Amino acid sequence: MSVNHRITKEHQRSTKLRSFLFVLLLFLATSFSYGQENKNMDKVVIGDLRFILHTVERNQTLYSISKIYDCTQEEVLAANKNITGVIKKGMVLKIPDHTYQKPLAAKIDESKFVRHQIVSGDNYYQLNLKYGVDEEDLLKFNPELKDGLKAGQIILIPLKSRAKAEPDATAKEASKNEPAAKESPAPFRTKGADQTYNVGLYLPISAAVADSMKPTSKSLSFLSFYQGALMAVDQLAKTGVKVKLYVYDTERSSSNVDMLVKKPEFLSLDLIIGPVYPEAQKVVSELSAKNRIPMVSPLSADDKYTKLNPWYFQVNPVKKMRMEATADYIIKEFPKDKIIFLESDYSGSETRQLREYFTKKRVASETAKGLTSSYNIWSRGTGELESLLKSDQPNILVMTDINEVHVSIAMNRLSHLSKKYPLILVGVQEFSRMQSIEIENLHNVNLRFLSTYFVNYNLPAVSTFVENFKTEFGTEPSLFAFQGYDMTTFFLKSLQKKEKFSRNSPTGGDSDLLHTSYYFTKISDFGGYTNDSFTVVEYSNTFEVKALGVVRHGE
Repeated sequence: MSVNHRITKEHQRSTKLRSFLFVLLLFLATSFSYGQENKNMDKVVIGDLRFILHTVERNQTLYSISKIYDCTQEEVLAANKNITGVIKKGMVLKIPDHTYQKPLAAKIDESKFVRHQIVSGDNYYQLNLKYGVDEEDLLKFNPELKDGLKAGQIILIPLKSRAKAEPDATAKEASKNEPAAKESPAPFRTKGADQTYNVGLYLPISAAVADSMKPTSKSLSFLSFYQGALMAVDQLAKTGVKVKLYVYDTERSSSNVDMLVKKPEFLSLDLIIGPVYPEAQKVVSELSAKNRIPMVSPLSADDKYTKLNPWYFQVNPVKKMRMEATADYIIKEFPKDKIIFLESDYSGSETRQLREYFTKKRVASETAKGLTSSYNIWSRGTGELESLLKSDQPNILVMTDINEVHVSIAMNRLSHLSKKYPLILVGVQEFSRMQSIEIENLHNVNLRFLSTYFVNYNLPAVSTFVENFKTEFGTEPSLFAFQGYDMTTFFLKSLQKKEKFSRNSPTGGDSDLLHTSYYFTKISDFGGYTNDSFTVVEYSNTFEVKALGVVRHGE
């Protein structure tokens, strides 16, 4: 080719060199221009750091992008937690801007503040009560609290706020002569007449509910609860109450709940019902307290979060309260009757709790002396027990053991005795759910127990609900459906009325409720509310199951 076109080898080499230099200069110019173009893109400051927003282009890699901005691939990955695989064209990445210097914060005079170390259970409500400081001021002087209150943190509390919370000596002395506050306002947000109430329902129901697919058998109970809540919302809509219901499937998974509370609508909620299981309630309770959103624990008898969250409502009270309320009922209903406790060395904590509370309260009564005895029906049989019974009047027996084997043995023996002696056995609700216990035996001994719910199917309102439920869902409503209906009705009406919850003027006994009467009492200044209302249920020897009335703990 050089011969035909008369081009010398030296000229050919010179031409190649010039071409190479031209391409090199073009590449450098392009690279410089590209880098300048990206570094002029949008920037954002997050906390103490500033980031450049970079849109990924074709054929770019983490390595090539990190070189453009003089950072490492690890820094890019750390700033973009959403990257789980290969980056793609169009993705927007946050790139650390190492040229940014955070403006120096104004120096705080710590002499004007008191230092407070956060302990487990602290929340903004408690800090406000103690120091008179609101959440906005705390965040102003302690920006690290944007990520929530964490045990061990030391924060600054403005002294002026503390002075506001702590009255002087004269005021303290005067307050001693004032009666204690008798009621605590319900922690509900104020809504206008035409406002919509946003309710979050956190239940372990199948995700198939949203997809109109058949739910699993394990989810049927909570699906029924959800259906009952829907019935309540529809009924309230007829009275002009506007409700938007958000339904979340928690799947009995704490990690799933952690994801659900990050949804954008969470902070707009006016009421939270659930989660059901205590192990899934931690993060919801913390956010409920922090953001002052009433939270209802629908089924759990665990009061851990009732003690920590002033916005927490526990529908099913702890077993100890039920045992003490049972003792109150026995003392009030049978003040002059002889009470025989059926117990053994193996009786559980329920028996001990009831016995201790009963003894403490009844021993003060002179008329009750000598009217209490104990008998071990398991080791001694019924022979000696008969000598303690009367054939012409009811004999009051108390048994709160929840060991099914023990209960089954005792119930068979008592049922046999009931043919000769009239008995009233005060027990616990668990007896009615024990599969080895014959229902006939419960009636033979006139079993009575305290329950937080009872459905009276003879009431017109209950009959109407059952028919409407069958029409809507094609099946009979379970107890969970009644619970979903009553809780949703009660708390939405309380939101609407901004009711006050107090010992002397409780919110409860609502005629629109179908299976219960709620009476909520605030357990402490820093804690939430617990339902202390129980229905006395009787399995009578006329083979009826009926409610004998409502009692409350401590009355």
